[in-house]
Amino acid sequence: MGTLFNCILSSNTATVYGGGAYYGELSNCMLSENLADDGGGAIYSKLTNCTVTRNVATNLNGRGGICSSSLYNCIVWDNSSSVILWANHSSGVGDTNSVYSIRYSCTYPMPSGMGNITNNPLFVNATGGNYRLQTNSPCINAGNNAYAIGDYDLDGNPRIVGGTVDMGAYECQTSISE
Repeated sequence: MGTLFNCILSSNTATVYGGGAYYGELSNCMLSENLADDGGGAIYSKLTNCTVTRNVATNLNGRGGICSSSLYNCIVWDNSSSVILWANHSSGVGDTNSVYSIRYSCTYPMPSGMGNITNNPLFVNATGGNYRLQTNSPCINAGNNAYAIGDYDLDGNPRIVGGTVDMGAYECQTSISE
């Protein structure tokens, strides 16, 4: 098991599990464009304030974003799988590999757990690889400070702006409360 802080895991391939992370503990990390049979972004991991997007599961029943993992203050969005409901995370319905815990995170479909939302996170330019949040993102000030780890986001900016932590790896530096 590895621990990663403020890392970018992108364009990796695993033949079976965890294209981005396998049995990891990740904080303030970006996982994008990784590929695996199952858990294209991460599997059997704990993610806090991470953004997981554009990862792919190649197995017929694979999960594109995360599988059997816990998420806190994360964004898991726009991942791919042959089972639409499992593109971002395990739905738990008829799924023996459902996620452990999802709290204060942005993903679809709606997972059980407190503080979760299914709204589009409104990245600045997802097509161009900019996964920072637009100033009107529903993920701003939508996390839970109790889960925030460290004083800085992935860009090295203050982790909490406006009193409440944002979901994802990047903290919007313009407070919506201003």
